Amino acid sequence: MPCAVILTALPVEYLAVRIHLTDLREEIHPKGTIYERGQFAAAGQVWDVGIVEIGAGNTGAALEAERAVAYFSPDVLLFVGVAGGIKDVVIGDVIASTKIYGYESGKAEQRFKPRPEIGLPAYSLEQRARAEARKGDWLQRLTTVIEPIPRVFVAPIAAGEKVIASTKSEVFEFLCENYGDAIAVEMDGLGFLEAARANQRVDAMVIRGISDLIDDKKSAEKSGSQEIASRHASAFAFAMLANLKLSDEGGRGIVEEARQERMVQKNVGNAKGWQTVVQGGTAYIGEIHIHEGTAQNLPPANPLILPTSAQTMNLDSGPPMVFISYSHDSQEHKDRVLELADRLREDGIECTIDQYEESPAEGWQRWMLNQVEEATFVLVVCTEQYDRRFRGRETIGKGKGATWEGGVIIQELYDDQGQNSKFIPITLAPEDTNFIPSPLRGATSYRLNTADGYELLYRRLTNQPRTRKPELGKLRTLAPRDRKQMFLETSLLNVHKFFALDEAWVGRANLIEDLTYRVHNSCRVMMLVGITGIGKTALGERLALELANWFDNDWSRFHQENFDDEQQFPDFASVAARWLEKWGELITLEDRKDPQRLLKRLVFHLSQNRYLVQMDSLENILQGNEEEGWNDFKDKWWISFFESYLKIESCQSCIILTSQDLPGQIQEVGTRSQNFWYCQILSGLEPSERLDLFEKTTLDVSSNSSGRSYLERIGNAYEGHPLALRVIAGEIKSKPFEGNIVAYWNKYSNEVEEVERAIAEAQKGKSIGSDDKWKLDRFTKTLRRNVRSRLNKTLNRLKEEAEWAYLLLCETSIYRCSVVEDFWLSHLEDWNRDEEERKLSLEILRDRYLVEETIEDDQILLRQHNLIRSVSLEHLKKFDK
Repeated sequence: MPCAVILTALPVEYLAVRIHLTDLREEIHPKGTIYERGQFAAAGQVWDVGIVEIGAGNTGAALEAERAVAYFSPDVLLFVGVAGGIKDVVIGDVIASTKIYGYESGKAEQRFKPRPEIGLPAYSLEQRARAEARKGDWLQRLTTVIEPIPRVFVAPIAAGEKVIASTKSEVFEFLCENYGDAIAVEMDGLGFLEAARANQRVDAMVIRGISDLIDDKKSAEKSGSQEIASRHASAFAFAMLANLKLSDEGGRGIVEEARQERMVQKNVGNAKGWQTVVQGGTAYIGEIHIHEGTAQNLPPANPLILPTSAQTMNLDSGPPMVFISYSHDSQEHKDRVLELADRLREDGIECTIDQYEESPAEGWQRWMLNQVEEATFVLVVCTEQYDRRFRGRETIGKGKGATWEGGVIIQELYDDQGQNSKFIPITLAPEDTNFIPSPLRGATSYRLNTADGYELLYRRLTNQPRTRKPELGKLRTLAPRDRKQMFLETSLLNVHKFFALDEAWVGRANLIEDLTYRVHNSCRVMMLVGITGIGKTALGERLALELANWFDNDWSRFHQENFDDEQQFPDFASVAARWLEKWGELITLEDRKDPQRLLKRLVFHLSQNRYLVQMDSLENILQGNEEEGWNDFKDKWWISFFESYLKIESCQSCIILTSQDLPGQIQEVGTRSQNFWYCQILSGLEPSERLDLFEKTTLDVSSNSSGRSYLERIGNAYEGHPLALRVIAGEIKSKPFEGNIVAYWNKYSNEVEEVERAIAEAQKGKSIGSDDKWKLDRFTKTLRRNVRSRLNKTLNRLKEEAEWAYLLLCETSIYRCSVVEDFWLSHLEDWNRDEEERKLSLEILRDRYLVEETIEDDQILLRQHNLIRSVSLEHLKKFDK
């Protein structure tokens, strides 16, 4: 894998470089320098990139450049940052250096006589910079492009130890007089290039973005000019990397594409030919010798190497028989497959591919059939073209070999009833992981473009697992575990700013333990559903605290998306772009216009990196109609995303969804991926948890407290609804009650007692109470503001979107107790709704958790939560009027 190191002086420069990399991890040099190492994939190759922030100054740049070269042994060394413009440039322009003048070197006589030191970049990098500047494709790596469109200059830069802050200063006038071709000035480039020159095996260059024009630096910086300049310089630097290819000609070096492409006259055996050899960016033609094959000694496209510690092993039986099934996408792809086959054979694997055969005696069809059937393992090289042919969707007459082999593989899997230990999907490029044929997605795949991909594959083929199962020990007895702390420690809340979770959180300990277990055991999508105020968002956030070790306590890997936020666009493309940008990926204008591309990138990023994502208030992005219900996504790309996300073979991330409605589309997709999907219906707090909540607010709930029984009655009336109970607890703590539970009860007990009377009458047989005057949602100002308003919003949305379901909810609020389903459905008969329409309306209420189901005497009964009934009773009276 090619390697690059990028040095920066300032934090803003470092962050602009960092967003172009994936799979970042921290590494510490023995002498203390802290690097981050990541990957940059482009144009069919993956770069290993180290980055470091070193501070300003030529001396420090030289020291750190030397240290980085020794540590990483890179092919390319870049310094990326900002500079002040001297002439011809504007803020945002980019300069790739042709030379760096050390303007402070000279002889001090009566008049200072400059004797400049000069640092030169690698000629090949200068040529690549000129090519990229002409094309302008680098602009696509910017998420936004300001006016005027930034330009790229390949030109000299001056470097010194002074910050030049005025065009009227002596130093500025000195530069203009003595270094008239320099168009920018900075403080690090000379030392950097001097260190690179001492390491001739590395190609180096300085790339700068213009952040100011010398005068009025502070004003420019306040306007964000350093961020703009840093982004532009970084985008251009990575555009250069994307189009660089490395030579293996006598060591390291850069090969320019197209015009400097190698040309070889191939001969068999010891023959002579002519080859274009690239040295220092210039092409020379000379006579070469070719031994046993080709002189085109290109570097391997993939790191097909085993650890140096690998030893020869003796097998009682013969080596495993391996056949490689692939499609002839391009000559380059065929060469990669051939290279893999050769490497496997060198490492003792009996590997066969079609390129080893000229014309099999039994004919190609039987040869392919026999190879697939007789092989111990079949390596399936996955690409978009192979997947198309594997599925039989290729144009008639094209790719018949891969199409035939795909049919043979499918038949064998079918005969084995889906059991598979033979067919192994592999990929040679990062983007190919999206094209693993569906029958093979349940198998472990191997990415041979990664550092340890080949080793892991080799371990599989030779039955040498990286982690060996230890011998089975003896069972042990454990002491009972203490009850889990019900209250949340304040210190835990300081790690992240949550939307809903705060110090008043209590309870749900068993549920949290169960949900945590599910995430650790491959749950990718977790739905938390229930009525408004029941605690869905807070539960998700509490779960995040429990899972902190799962995502390595890196809270940048916990992300919340709240669809109640009207300031953010909720469509899939906008959300996907926001997430990917936050996670360090470059999103271009073209990306934003292509939801399919964003979908693939987001699914891939989530699969390769561990994130816990919480999406709140999902009901705000759902829609539907009276016939099919109101639980589909407004943007079809959302369900496409979840479908792809649940189907991908392996995944490190988990998404928590909270909603008042259950999206039927997700449920349908989830039932096909039961191991990766779970839905939790959230109900109120248990009686003991209700008291824990009151205790958390410092109310007296001790056994001898005069107010404990009243709090229990309040908790029962509200059926443990967390929001309502917290509002009431807050009111008791505030003026005029100041914590006096009995005083609060004496003032507001009528509303609770009304509920208790209705429940008692229902138990005696009086199940209908249309004249009940429940005010659980509004008997105090705070309840009206914090509870009633949310419940009304829910019912008003129901009225607007599903009129008959709204009517059904209002009319059935007359029932004080649970009743049979037919009683509910009968209320729509008077409105001339047929049986299908009545049942559909009830299903809508079920999907929105506005109806609860209980079982009594082996019969399913329906009821409304007391808070829901309190609101729907009032709506019914308005409806009658």
